[in-house]
Amino acid sequence: MALSVRRFRNRLRGRLAFIAEWLISRFTAFKREDRDFKSLRMCPFCGMITSRYKTCCLECGKLFKPA
Repeated sequence: MALSVRRFRNRLRGRLAFIAEWLISRFTAFKREDRDFKSLRMCPFCGMITSRYKTCCLECGKLFKPA
């Protein structure tokens, strides 16, 4: 009896892990990619790399031209 319960529990854990992995892979496709290199730009005044979403440089404070 205990052996069949253990087998059922192991199969259930495996299926839950598969479903969780599948859901994670599906939801990461919709996630915004902020960590991509495309979301960065270099300040033309001081050369510091800054996020594309910032309106001014974090180092020198000068405003970026709108793209």
